[in-house]
Amino acid sequence: MGAGRTEFELKFVGAPADVAALPASRLFAAIAPHGVWERLSSTYFDTEDGALAKRGLSLRLREEAADYIQAVKAKNGGSASRLEYEVSIARAEDFPAPVGDTVIDDLVEGLIPKLIPVAGTAVDRWAAEIAYKNAKIEIAVDLGQAESRDGEGRIFAGPLAEVELELLEGDPASVFDFARLLTDNAPLRLSGGTKLETALALQDPANPTPKREKDNVDPEMIAADVLGASLTQIAARLSELQPALIDYRRAEGVHQTRVALRRLRAIERIFRRYVGTDEIARLAARAKLIASALGPARDWDVFLEETLPAAGEGAYAPEGLRALKARAETARAAAWQDAVAAVSGSEFTGFLIDVMAAGTLMGWRDGAKKQLFLPARDFAPKVLDRALRKARRTAGTAIGVTDLAARHPLRIALKKLRYPIQLFRGLYPKTHRKAYMSALSELQDAFGAVNDAVVAQGLADRAAKSEGANGKGGEGLMRAAGFISGYKAAEAREAAKKIDAAWDAFEKTTPFWRE
Repeated sequence: MGAGRTEFELKFVGAPADVAALPASRLFAAIAPHGVWERLSSTYFDTEDGALAKRGLSLRLREEAADYIQAVKAKNGGSASRLEYEVSIARAEDFPAPVGDTVIDDLVEGLIPKLIPVAGTAVDRWAAEIAYKNAKIEIAVDLGQAESRDGEGRIFAGPLAEVELELLEGDPASVFDFARLLTDNAPLRLSGGTKLETALALQDPANPTPKREKDNVDPEMIAADVLGASLTQIAARLSELQPALIDYRRAEGVHQTRVALRRLRAIERIFRRYVGTDEIARLAARAKLIASALGPARDWDVFLEETLPAAGEGAYAPEGLRALKARAETARAAAWQDAVAAVSGSEFTGFLIDVMAAGTLMGWRDGAKKQLFLPARDFAPKVLDRALRKARRTAGTAIGVTDLAARHPLRIALKKLRYPIQLFRGLYPKTHRKAYMSALSELQDAFGAVNDAVVAQGLADRAAKSEGANGKGGEGLMRAAGFISGYKAAEAREAAKKIDAAWDAFEKTTPFWRE
């Protein structure tokens, strides 16, 4: 019978050729000259409707030489730590066997008639143990193939090239330190996913928005643990989005990456007055720089995929819109190159390692204020009340005015209110928060429409005045830009008319955390 243990592991992925070169590299020759190769074949089981996955569990049967190893692993958000139950079995026919946890064993036993193989991996593994600083670490290089099967029986296969760093004993901080050394010397990306998730992702590899578990903050969880979990989840999310942005150049990839970076900055604002160091503030500053590099790509995506098509549907759309689109496409291509560069390479990987380390090691607890150790149910109302008070103070100079610039600070204040609401919403019943969230969304939508119009007007002008927009063609471009500007100005005026009424409705709605 197996015993549960906490597995602490960092995982990295890379191009197969780059990963395959590592065992013979100078770095590995210096730190791990005695690595050993072996072949591992694993099959993952679940029900057709993913009953185990819905509970955050995976069930694996691995063949290692003449042995069969069964493992049940419990997912822990994006954390580097997870609970693992492992047991050796004599024959494949004995699978699944009890692992020693009553809840898991009862669950798996009840699902046996429905269990089917959903994914598999076959890899050649090179592994070695090293002593690094204050830890003993196993380095494993896995090279091979992953595959999965969808509900219609179609098989999806792809290469698998990973490097895993598992803490065998000692200080987890040393694993992060070695990860920084490794990624400074090899083109690797941090991976927050498991091999099972890698196999399943083959069914839609370019999708940057798979179904994700919502944040589930336990009322008894202390605020420090909420902060730690949020940081590790953000690091995992950013790593998950890299293929969509870098490999597939999907518009949603850059959008969701900016959302995750904004979330990190919002988390820092929520907790900054309580933590004992500036570690998270420095990470937030780095996130801001990365997000600023992604901003133009996102703006041009919206302009080309939403603004221009909508404007072109009008009966009076000028012919110059086609030329304007061509100039905008050129600008977008350049902006996307900047965006890809911002999330590629060792610097961005180092940023993700630092975010993951901050969430895992939680050094910012040293010298922290006592509020950081309150239960989430007591901490959340204080944060939400403070954000709401700031929004109300800002509204004093933003409601009832016609100057759009004067309204902008309230838009920002509402965004800063929205983030803690999203973080702590799981503490409150959906029926309690529905009306308030609806009123806030309507208000933010109105502000968003105004802001989008301002951005679109600026982009249209930039595209028209870009290099080569001279002479007769230039005049046509300027007319097209003027048309876009007028079109979006009309939208902004209509949206602005809704703001005051939407604020009034929002103010009359009782904050759900006070009910």
